[in-house]
Amino acid sequence: MRNPLRKPAAWVFLILLGSNAYFWHTRDWNTASRLMLTYALVDRGTVIITGLENQTGDKAKFQGEYYSDKLPGFSLLAAIPYAVSKLVFGIPSHPLREELARQYWAADYWVTLFTSGLVTACTGALLVYWSRCLGCGSGRAALLGLSYGLATPAFVYATLAYGHQVSAFALFTAFFLLWKRWPRRRPVLIFIAGFLAAYAAVVDLYVGPVSAIMGFYLLAQCIRRERRLDDLALFGIGAAVPTLILLGYNQLAFGSPIEMGYFHHATQQFAEVHSSTNPLGLVAPESFGTRLLQLLWGRNRGLTSYAPIVLLTLPGWLMLIGRRQFSVAAITFLVVLCVFLVNMFYPEWTGGWSTGPRLLVPLLPFAILPIAGLLAGEGRISRFASWLALGLALAGGIEMFVLQAAGGRYPQEIGDPLIEAALPIWSGEPIPWWRFNERFSRNPIVVAFPGRVGRLQLPWQGLQFLPLLVAQGIGFLGLWFYGLDRPGRAPPLRTDGRTSAEPSPAQPPSSNLGIDQK
Repeated sequence: MRNPLRKPAAWVFLILLGSNAYFWHTRDWNTASRLMLTYALVDRGTVIITGLENQTGDKAKFQGEYYSDKLPGFSLLAAIPYAVSKLVFGIPSHPLREELARQYWAADYWVTLFTSGLVTACTGALLVYWSRCLGCGSGRAALLGLSYGLATPAFVYATLAYGHQVSAFALFTAFFLLWKRWPRRRPVLIFIAGFLAAYAAVVDLYVGPVSAIMGFYLLAQCIRRERRLDDLALFGIGAAVPTLILLGYNQLAFGSPIEMGYFHHATQQFAEVHSSTNPLGLVAPESFGTRLLQLLWGRNRGLTSYAPIVLLTLPGWLMLIGRRQFSVAAITFLVVLCVFLVNMFYPEWTGGWSTGPRLLVPLLPFAILPIAGLLAGEGRISRFASWLALGLALAGGIEMFVLQAAGGRYPQEIGDPLIEAALPIWSGEPIPWWRFNERFSRNPIVVAFPGRVGRLQLPWQGLQFLPLLVAQGIGFLGLWFYGLDRPGRAPPLRTDGRTSAEPSPAQPPSSNLGIDQK
């Protein structure tokens, strides 16, 4: 087998994980709600967060006890790195009955890095591999993986204990496992696909329709005889596991499998949005056209403003259709449309304090994958599109770095967070009230040398991020010299993910709709 460091996906994974590890943001209500459930589970073996309720306003109250108002998927996953970090670093249990919310707690960093940060790096690496399956060269595939992890809001949410990156990884991986033909270990991988598709909805309820899309995709494959009928049973059994976990949690916390924290909000602002009859609180916007433009182009929360690389998604879909990659084009389009519509109809559509359209983050890998169809090949269109993608990625990467370093989350009342908030912080203007007396995001340099960084003149305080840029530069050089294919180094990948030197397993004949899997 090839040395892993000779593969672009490995370099992209390392660059993204290292970049995510550099930032340690303060808590907010959303992150603290999930973290408190994790701490209660590991420290005290309970789903009750009473004693930790002052750490967050995102909480539910039921029969005199406090609970997280979030679904438990992220918190259950985070229990693993939390338990390990307690053991390795000797982190004490989170103290109870604190009147004031903590801004930092050592466990917050490790939990966030090995949940949101780790799955974001894995998603970027999977994008590289999948792009190669679709015909991209190693350099262009790496460009897409790095664009996802560094040039979109995924970079910010990889450093926060939100559920969006976990649900994005689960859905994207489930789609990949269903799309790719697996001559070996097929039953296990179909089971995992079902588990991941359902677990995404246990992390973020609003991606539930996307989980259903994955099930219908498998059903369509079975109808077209591209898969065996028993794959449906395997997928269903896998999906049943996280579903039962959610129902069991609801029963344990709220006395009924169909009850949720959303139905028992302790904060009136959120209780007015969510209810048992409308868990997500979806309502039609006053102006559909205005909301559409705000989510697509607006400087406050517009998708293309914060992830300019997705400007190539539409031509990417068209190119995939032209290349007869119908299933990739259809499923990615449906996922993007589904997540976008949910955000359109959500009353808190801005996502509160956030960077970019927070609720659209799970669609990002599905929006970037079609661009692989545009960059594949060596024609004029693909070469021009590759340079254009590089320019858009650089623009998005610089923007995300500036926003990430200056806090990562911006109040929804700020019309243009980049111009009105982040750049003034970098230029040395007085620290705004919402930064809690910190100019830049906490990072290893500040932790190691707090006094020295604070004594630097304002124009020079940005030097605390120089080690990150140097490390990223080394990673890019390693990718360039070792991770990209050179003549004679390795045969190119075909559209089934194998090299041209590898034999193909026997494949049953299929129609054009399945040609992308051959």
